[in-house]
Amino acid sequence: MTLPMALMDFVPVLFFGAAWLILYRDLKNKLNLCAGLLLPLGAAAVFAAGLFKAVWKLQNALGAAPVELFNKAFFPTQSIGFLLLGVGMLCLMYGKRRGEARSLTMVYVMLTVLGNLGMSAGLVYVARKVKKAAIPLFIVAFVFSMMMGYLSSRDFAQASMHWIAQSVNALGQGLLFIGALMLRKAGLGKADALQ
Repeated sequence: MTLPMALMDFVPVLFFGAAWLILYRDLKNKLNLCAGLLLPLGAAAVFAAGLFKAVWKLQNALGAAPVELFNKAFFPTQSIGFLLLGVGMLCLMYGKRRGEARSLTMVYVMLTVLGNLGMSAGLVYVARKVKKAAIPLFIVAFVFSMMMGYLSSRDFAQASMHWIAQSVNALGQGLLFIGALMLRKAGLGKADALQ
């Protein structure tokens, strides 16, 4: 790592910070509570992550003992920051603003889908390492969970809709449970099971 290369690492960090200072100033009178909290927190986290990493690279380039925490904190801090920025922007787009009554339901739906997708993808990954036969169970459980999102938008005035929704939910969660049991039986609890 050369000194010019290390100094160059500060440029995108400064551009990002300056961009969000401008954006926040221009957006602050349009922000609802959710966006008003999450956008500056997210921007600060991403900026801090980039700054820490740039300082770590500069320390290396100067031959100083680098603070390893600056390097290790980069990905978790940046990831959380971008997540907060993304949710904050969803709140801005779908939240209540300027006297207009809007529901955050779409934000919650998007977060549920993303979270469920991440959980399911992780379980498929684990099943691929431990017990491949559990993979279809986790995939179908995800599909049933997505069906619940659709069903929740239906009219529940009739008892039959409650029964359908709860049956789909029970099947999906039952498949998740059976998949978890299969992984346990296959040795997921062992320390080296995922290697």
